[in-house]
Amino acid sequence: MNKNNLIQATSEQGIIKDTIKGIHKKISETSSDGANTSKEKYLAKVKLIEEANDISTQEKLNAMDSNYDCWNKEHWQNMFYYTFVSFGMLGVTIGSYVAVKSVRKLLTAT
Repeated sequence: MNKNNLIQATSEQGIIKDTIKGIHKKISETSSDGANTSKEKYLAKVKLIEEANDISTQEKLNAMDSNYDCWNKEHWQNMFYYTFVSFGMLGVTIGSYVAVKSVRKLLTAT
């Protein structure tokens, strides 16, 4: 292996690492935005339930429990989506790299 191939391999690895970091950052931002939106929605519903004058205390408690259950489900869904998308994007990134590398080998062989 000569120096040119070594430098090219190192820069390709750097590109992959940078791509993975960029994807991870975007997914993290999306996940935190989803969590913040879910929390804001939960708090807005709590405020509406507390301010309601036409329902009994028991109905308010039931509504609060239902609201919390919905928020908890959204939280777990966001965590699941974050994990699924992270691994999916990582697989696509690595798979794309392998495909590009194979095509490059094929083109240089001919």
